[in-house]
Amino acid sequence: MNSTINPNNSVSQKDFWDELHMDLLISRHNASFGDYHAILERNFIFSLFFRGCSAHEMTIIQKLLKFEDYGYLLLMEFTDLNKLDASDFFNDEFYLHHFIKNILKNSNNLVGPLINNRISILITHKTILPPDQQKEESINICNRLISEINNEFHIKASIGISSLRSIYSSYPSFVEVLTCLYYVKPEGVLHYTDITPYFDNQDFDYAESEKRLLEALRLRKTEAYDYFRIIMDWLRPFNDQVKRNKIFELLVLANHAVQMDNTHEAKYINYSSYVEDFMALKGDKIIEFAFQCFIYISSYVKSQSSIDYSNHIVQATKEYLEAHYTDDISLEDAAMQVNMSPQYFSKLIKKTTGFNFIDWLSTLRVKKAKELLTNSNLTVKEVCFMVGYKDPNYFSRIFKKRIGITPSEYIKSRSVIYQQ
Repeated sequence: MNSTINPNNSVSQKDFWDELHMDLLISRHNASFGDYHAILERNFIFSLFFRGCSAHEMTIIQKLLKFEDYGYLLLMEFTDLNKLDASDFFNDEFYLHHFIKNILKNSNNLVGPLINNRISILITHKTILPPDQQKEESINICNRLISEINNEFHIKASIGISSLRSIYSSYPSFVEVLTCLYYVKPEGVLHYTDITPYFDNQDFDYAESEKRLLEALRLRKTEAYDYFRIIMDWLRPFNDQVKRNKIFELLVLANHAVQMDNTHEAKYINYSSYVEDFMALKGDKIIEFAFQCFIYISSYVKSQSSIDYSNHIVQATKEYLEAHYTDDISLEDAAMQVNMSPQYFSKLIKKTTGFNFIDWLSTLRVKKAKELLTNSNLTVKEVCFMVGYKDPNYFSRIFKKRIGITPSEYIKSRSVIYQQ
C-alpha cells in the first residue's frame, strides 16, 4: 500500500481519535436501569479490592446495593480468553454481568468488572456460616458457573474461593483467591482451606521469581500478580524483620519497573509515608499490606486504551477505511493492506486504539450515514448501500445500536428540528 503520512498532522489526528471515541461512548448511552446497577456493582467491587473503600462509603453503598454483612470471594479466571477478541466474548458491555447475575439469582451477590481474564464475585450472607456449609455452597456455585459459562460462551474457567469473613475486612479474601488460582487445576475449583498440601516441598528460586515479576510488570502482563503472590508465600514463614526488608525492597523495584516505559504518566510515591504504618504491622498483616501496596503501584501501568497517534499502521488503516468504507471490506482485507496477519492486526488495532476493527468500521459508516441523512433527501435504503451495507434491516440495527434510534426516527427528528 502506498500511503503518505504527514508527521505534522498530530493535532487533527488527535481530534479524529477523540471524536471517534466520543461517538463510541455516545452510541452506548442507551442503558437500562439494570445496566446502571451493574456499573455501581462493578465499581464498588473494584474499589473494595483495588483502591480501598472507607467504612462510611461501605455503609452507603450497602444500603444502595442491599448486600449482607459477611461474604466470601470467588475469583474466576478464563483460561483461554486470550484466544478471542474481548468484544467477541459477550454481545455487549453488560451481557456477561447479567448472565452471571441470572445464574446466581438465588444468592445475594455482587459481580465485579472483567479485568483482563478475571472477574470477581462476592457472595454475601447475614451471618457466618459453618466452614463445611460455606465450602459446600461455594463449590456448588462455582461448578454451576463454570458449566453454564462454558455452555453459553464455549470458554473454560477456573475459580478460587476465599474463606467467609466480614465485608468490612474483606481484603484478605482477595489474597486468598489469588493464591488459589495459582494452584487450581484447569477448569477446576479450589477453596483456600484446601491448598495447604500444595505448599509442602515447593522448590523456590527467589532471584528467578523476582526477575520474572519485574519483566511481567514492564510488559504489563497479569502474571506479575502471580509472581508477587509466589514471593509472598515464600516470605510468610520468615520473621517480621526479614519480611519487611524484602517487601520494601521489592516494592521499590516494582515501582521502578512500572515507570520505565511510562515516565510521563508515573505518579510520585512518598515511600517514607509508608514506613511508620509498615513497621507497626506484624505477621500476615505485613503480607496483606504488601499486596495493597503492590496493586496500588502496579495500577500506574499505562492504560491499554491510550492511542499512539503516530502509529503508521493505524494511520494507514484509517486512510484505507476512509477510502473504502463504502465497499464490502473485512478485517482480512484491511490486514492485507498493511501486510499483516489478521490475528496480529486485530490485536494491534485493539491495543493501539482501545476498540476493535468492527467497532471502528461500523462507527465510521454510521457517522457517514448521519451526514447523508442530515444533508440530503436520500432514503434509508439508499444511504444503507452508500455506506457499505447490503441489508437495510441490518443497517437499521447497527444505526440504532450506535445512535439510540433507527435511521427513520433520525430523519423524523431532524425534520421536527427544521420545522421548529
